Amino acid sequence: MNTGKTKSAGLILAGLVVLSLVLNLWGITYGLPNRYYPDEGRIVNNALAFGLGDLNPHYFNYPALSMYLLFVLYIFYFITGQLAGLFASATDFQLLFFSNPSSFYLLGRGANALVGTASVFLLYKLGRETFHNRKIGLLAGVLLATLPYFVYYSHFIVTDILQMFFVLASYIFIIRILRTGKLKNYFWAGALAGLGTATKYSPIVLIVPIALAHILYLSANRDKFSFSRLFWFPLLAAVCLILFFLIGSPFNFLDYRSFYESLQFRMLLGSEHTFGTADPTQTAWLIYPRLIFFHSFSVFNRLDPIGFVFVGGMIWAAVRRRKEDLLICLYPLLVYLMMGSWSFGSNRYSLPLIPFFALWGARAAVEAGETLRKKTNREWLRRLAAGGINGFIALVLILSLANSALGNRRLTSPDTRTLARKWIEAKISPGTPIAIEWDTESTIQLWETPDDIRAKIRAYETGETETIHHTSEQMVEVHRMRLEAVPESNFRITRIGGMDGTRVKTDGYNLDDLRRGGIKYLISSEGVSHIFLEGRGQEIYPDHYRFYRRVEKELPLLAVFSPTPLLPRPPRLRIYRLN
Repeated sequence: MNTGKTKSAGLILAGLVVLSLVLNLWGITYGLPNRYYPDEGRIVNNALAFGLGDLNPHYFNYPALSMYLLFVLYIFYFITGQLAGLFASATDFQLLFFSNPSSFYLLGRGANALVGTASVFLLYKLGRETFHNRKIGLLAGVLLATLPYFVYYSHFIVTDILQMFFVLASYIFIIRILRTGKLKNYFWAGALAGLGTATKYSPIVLIVPIALAHILYLSANRDKFSFSRLFWFPLLAAVCLILFFLIGSPFNFLDYRSFYESLQFRMLLGSEHTFGTADPTQTAWLIYPRLIFFHSFSVFNRLDPIGFVFVGGMIWAAVRRRKEDLLICLYPLLVYLMMGSWSFGSNRYSLPLIPFFALWGARAAVEAGETLRKKTNREWLRRLAAGGINGFIALVLILSLANSALGNRRLTSPDTRTLARKWIEAKISPGTPIAIEWDTESTIQLWETPDDIRAKIRAYETGETETIHHTSEQMVEVHRMRLEAVPESNFRITRIGGMDGTRVKTDGYNLDDLRRGGIKYLISSEGVSHIFLEGRGQEIYPDHYRFYRRVEKELPLLAVFSPTPLLPRPPRLRIYRLN
């Protein structure tokens, strides 16, 4: 063993971990105490709702493990806060969340940033074990750690990063099944796949590469073949997958009716998209390959050269055709087959595939360089080939790092919604009636008056209002606690629209009704209005389309808050006065 090389690799790995952590934490306070990322509120609110005594999330669009883990973090936060004298009681803890939830979101975001960094380390470990080469593991880790959309999503409380962590951890043991066939590797591969499935449903397909690794091991080690090994070892992995899924998200079984309804909704969502505006004849088969080269997180470059690294890695794997390559390709292939049938695609949905592309790309770059050095007799040609490969990889990493840094810089800048909120609180008197679109994360987040909150309590008590995310009893309790935290700067808020499945309601989308209701100001966000003004939205939502056209023509425009060119961009907001 070369001690010097081992020490050098260890230092590079430590630097990689530090780099990933810095990128994931830089800008982590984005927007707070406002919440601008859509899924964060669902996970945080459900985690805190468990503290009311009901551990059923009542929401199964994705499983509950991320919510339970966050709930455990909040328990430690409460205990530590009590010991430090920050909270005299549970009421103080609750009031802090409703008056300023920043610390609650920072806990979850910080944990997700750490999980993202841990995923980079796991990818290094997977690359080293799969191809017996530290360089491949390190380069794969760098490719992932600097990728702009991986860095972006590592900032927020989302399920995708935790899912990636469990998938990579499971794959390490899947490779060990191929190598050794030991029983403990079946246990851990299945258990980690189960925890991944309890985070997001797609890791359930990990049972396929587990089964394939089992078959490949037996075919290469016929002397160890036995009927007990043939059946019981993979059965253990399958049982562990189901068991740990049950442990991580038990109410998928205990409240199976709600779970089944959520599965039906997810199938509907896959064909119609969130607002029902997707073209039902369109599929995402070509969308994801395009997202490898062209995505909204590139600022310095229109075409992301990392796409060539990913595609080159896949071609290299197809040429080499090793058993490990067959195993590595199974998970991204199966997930792509599921997502490709949907009518839309997203960089976020492709995140679980990216580590495998990075692994292949790193392997191709390292092995191609080594092959050229061995088979090329002329020194100048070897240097030219090595310089070309290294230079291209350096270009890819520099652009990725620059785009990630620029994205993080944007996260430290004031958001358009924050600026618009400050303008309203400075220019408009408290208690003024204001109309805001229903999508809380896409628009300004203003406090309602105590009377409005009491009206919500009565609506939940009488059954006039309900939500799929929490029971009516929980919502009554939540709004009663909100009453204790209402600041002096509050407004009479009227929400226009709302969701009914994958369709936006027409409630409130009528200027004449808003005027008759005494509304003085209207706040419009392009994060909502684009749904109705672009593409098929005009056809599907003609009433909403006419509403926004009337607003543009008839209402005086008081202020516009536009985003900077940095990406990803917050929505443009307009504030109108109703005549």
